[in-house]
Amino acid sequence: MACHPARRRSGHVDRLTARDSFSHETVFADLRLAAMKREREPSSKAYRQDRFENTERAAKETIEAEQRARLEKTKRLKELRLSQQRAKDPATK
Repeated sequence: MACHPARRRSGHVDRLTARDSFSHETVFADLRLAAMKREREPSSKAYRQDRFENTERAAKETIEAEQRARLEKTKRLKELRLSQQRAKDPATK
């Protein structure tokens, strides 16, 4: 006995859709499970304070390094400009 063609097609699509949605659900479930098993970082107040202080220190060091680099660049450019002016001015030779 052959199934009606329309029924066969709709049943086939339903099975594909069900299989695809099941695999997506399985993947998402696996990801959720992995996230739950992942080791959490400590949430103590001392740990948070230490992490905050480390971040603050790193930011301060970065800002200071940028300022030093800017000052050194300004100094080099000033020296270059002066040396170019001396080269152009024949009275100083």
